[in-house]
Amino acid sequence: MNQMDNNTYYILHKGELNIERFHICTWETLQQPSYIEFGFEINPNSIKCGDTDKLYLAVPFVDTNTKVLCLSKNLSDKQNCRFIFNDIVKSSTSVGDDDRDGSIIEFESRNFLTIIPTKSTCNEGYIEIEFSIPQNEKGNLYFRLLVQKDNGTIARKKSGIAKSNYVYDVKINETRNLPQNVYNIKKDKRLDICRLNQVFCFHAVKDNMDLSFVDSSNLKNIRELEKDAFKKYLPEIKSIENTDFNIVFLKDKGAESYSFFSIFTEETIGSKQIALAIGTNIFCSLLFAEASLRVNKDATIEWYKQIPVEYYIAIIALFLLVLYMFGLFKKIQKLIK
Repeated sequence: MNQMDNNTYYILHKGELNIERFHICTWETLQQPSYIEFGFEINPNSIKCGDTDKLYLAVPFVDTNTKVLCLSKNLSDKQNCRFIFNDIVKSSTSVGDDDRDGSIIEFESRNFLTIIPTKSTCNEGYIEIEFSIPQNEKGNLYFRLLVQKDNGTIARKKSGIAKSNYVYDVKINETRNLPQNVYNIKKDKRLDICRLNQVFCFHAVKDNMDLSFVDSSNLKNIRELEKDAFKKYLPEIKSIENTDFNIVFLKDKGAESYSFFSIFTEETIGSKQIALAIGTNIFCSLLFAEASLRVNKDATIEWYKQIPVEYYIAIIALFLLVLYMFGLFKKIQKLIK
């Protein structure tokens, strides 16, 4: 699958499966690794209680070494659950002996939700998700995965001189250009592409990135990340602690396939680039000054007495700029403390 297809995803299952809501949330830190969450809310009517079932999620960057984490334990926490589903949790009971077997969540406004654990196996281009239907389930079933991407950004990056654009062309279940590997999975395992009643797409990006373009018909809101709540919910994403994020929320429903197109822009000329330009200018000026001083040097006077005080000031300024550019000021401060 080529770079242009790197945000195309497919959900497949053997036989009919009613997925009420599908959640996808990208975490772009512009550093490695990046992360993406996938959440599934399934109507259990088409599955027998107690049975083990499998769902197949085609993700273009996945291979056998990809790290996938089931978030059922994270969602079993009442505060996390209230925060993610935006509703008051009236009660939470364990499906089995403890929360590791899943949790039945009773909300104040919405219906019951049964959070279930999953077992994921990563293959080249897709994740095989195994889950069981508990005997005492209530409402719809829900599970959520966190997938780590080690190489590059999730978005398609277009770099310029003064800025970089990050293009999110998220496509879900688009059969018009079905990739060969997804076609092979579908055919070999006799799978069907699942129908999704509603899709929620979130992009968590650094707050210094501007939203340049988005389909306004799908845009629901843009808000600042609630850092403390997300640190508790997703401690696996270390960058949440020291990075400020904004979250863009997109939504669509009732379609055979879904597409969400957004462009975020980051200015690449920042304080470090300006410091580099100033430092380069000072360094070049010192080279010319040194050549002039060498030609006009008076052998009867010590060399250091012939250097004007302005040269020393320039050298000190250059040294400080180098410290700033390589982030050494913060390291020195930590050593002092």
